[in-house]
Amino acid sequence: MNNILDYKVGADLTLNENLEQELLQGTGRAYGIEFLIKKEKGDFNGYFGYTYSRSELKLDSAIPEENVNNGAYFPANYDKPHDFSLVSNYRLTKRFSFSMNFTYQTGRPVTYPTGKFIYAGQEQVVYSARNQFRIPDYYRLDLGINIEGNHKKNKLVHSFVNISVYNVLGRNNPYSVFFVTKDNEIKAFQTSIFSIPIPTITYNFKF
Repeated sequence: MNNILDYKVGADLTLNENLEQELLQGTGRAYGIEFLIKKEKGDFNGYFGYTYSRSELKLDSAIPEENVNNGAYFPANYDKPHDFSLVSNYRLTKRFSFSMNFTYQTGRPVTYPTGKFIYAGQEQVVYSARNQFRIPDYYRLDLGINIEGNHKKNKLVHSFVNISVYNVLGRNNPYSVFFVTKDNEIKAFQTSIFSIPIPTITYNFKF
């Protein structure tokens, strides 16, 4: 990838009318491999998928102090090397079936503050190399059961009920991590979505 745009180290974005001066132009590269095993027939079916992929950027500047990570490749914000999915379905009888979905992903890259110092009477923060660390990995387990009505051919409406639980393990998967300076301390916060098990009941019908 060519002509990738990203911010310089320490870019000033607040009320900046010349944001283009805070950008660097660089290159990117991406590579990976995917595997998929799928079973479509029978009472027990589903698939297993695994992806290993990398996406990296390199931002050089004519001014050495503006180079990101000394001009070396670093993980892009959306770089997630490992992605694992397992979906399975089991039909116990003609009316009752069960389903399971498990997902795992590597946490996305993030830049952490690693230290601080006093300069000109003010506290300054030292950050790690860009995207050197990662937020915690993401994983989630969902379970469900389908209860179908009888299978008479002459019925006007065929229906089934789905009872499922999203995020059965109650995993508090972080969506993002950010840092705030408060009371002269740098504190980390994270946002999450659905950090508790979420039960649902769905009624479906078709004519």
